[in-house]
Amino acid sequence: MNADYSKQNIEFNIINNGTITSVPGFYAAACHCGIKGSGKPDMCIIYTPEDSTCSGVFTTNKFLAAPVSVTKEQLKKTRNIKAIVVNSGIANACTGEMGYKNAKKTIEIASKYLGIDKDKVIVSSTGVIGKQLPMDKIEEGVRQCAVKLSNIDGHSAAEAILTTDLVTKEIAVSIKVEGGNDIIIGGIAKGSGMIEPNMATMLSFVVTNIKISEKLLDEILLEEVDSSFNSITIDGCQSTNDMVIVIANSKSSIEIKNKKDKYYKKFKNALSFVLKDLARKIILDGEGATKLINIRVINTKSKFDAKKLAMGIANSNLFKAAMFGEDLNWGRINAAMGSVDCDFDPEKVDIYIGDILIVKDGMGIEFDRKYTEKLMKEKEIKFTVNLSYGKEEFSVLTTDLSFDYIKINALYRT
Repeated sequence: MNADYSKQNIEFNIINNGTITSVPGFYAAACHCGIKGSGKPDMCIIYTPEDSTCSGVFTTNKFLAAPVSVTKEQLKKTRNIKAIVVNSGIANACTGEMGYKNAKKTIEIASKYLGIDKDKVIVSSTGVIGKQLPMDKIEEGVRQCAVKLSNIDGHSAAEAILTTDLVTKEIAVSIKVEGGNDIIIGGIAKGSGMIEPNMATMLSFVVTNIKISEKLLDEILLEEVDSSFNSITIDGCQSTNDMVIVIANSKSSIEIKNKKDKYYKKFKNALSFVLKDLARKIILDGEGATKLINIRVINTKSKFDAKKLAMGIANSNLFKAAMFGEDLNWGRINAAMGSVDCDFDPEKVDIYIGDILIVKDGMGIEFDRKYTEKLMKEKEIKFTVNLSYGKEEFSVLTTDLSFDYIKINALYRT
């Protein structure tokens, strides 16, 4: 594959303008089938004619949307998935037996128009909760997409899955293979609100051309989702529809059989980069967000404690509102941490903004306020919280809480 690269890494290159169809053997198409009143694309299909290995991670919300339930059932039958059908505008969540039947019917429709076994199709939906899918429009959308499938239409698919998002979220990377076809990983995602683990609380579809076992792909995906999509929060609200899907179609000359294989670490690191890049783009597109805030909690007893504390700070509305107001109110960090059920000594807590120490042993100290005022005006702000209580750490990305967030969600009608 000939490609231009915008950045380079020791183990992989980022493909300029890359997307899911940058991966050999994958096709996509999108259309407007009439679900969204805006006239914007609201249906897409991602397809590979090759045999594949598919792995997925799903929301843990008890009000599980019909497409999530059906897709999980499909993956229990076979991991050889050839098509993903995604609609936006209607979530098909909290829709009872009819919603379940409609998700199953979508699979049957896709099977007919794509000419593939229905067991090899999965579905996903995003949008307003509580509405039934208009199946006549769904069928027309599937029909249109099936005849438009192209190996250059990944960008349209990335647009079709959006709801309140302002921008598409896409990336593709390439790993150089000696004497064979390069390993390519491409991904798209949507999400800008209701972003809170567990699990990814958004939609992401990632494809690659390697050959890999179900067990190994499952292990890699679970681990990397934890440090990417499960390490971001915008509003502490968990959705009903969220999934991360990875499909490997074996078009590369490389097969990864175990963790000792030559390309295992390179593939794992590249996939990790793709997932983290998509997660970061979700945070940057947070509803009404003006700041991206990195909260790193270090030297805790356990990674679990570090994550719990970082999330406690990240989901504090008082802290997030202070960030929007560019007010370095460190007391809100202390208060948020103190409300978390974790074992630590408040009198040993140090807090930094950037490289400036602002809290020592749990108390405020004198620091260069003119310099920190400049830091607070930046688009990206980094806090480090040192508990001096162990050796584990965890980082979380979040946003501020702005006037526009309230407006967007107050006007998001059912």
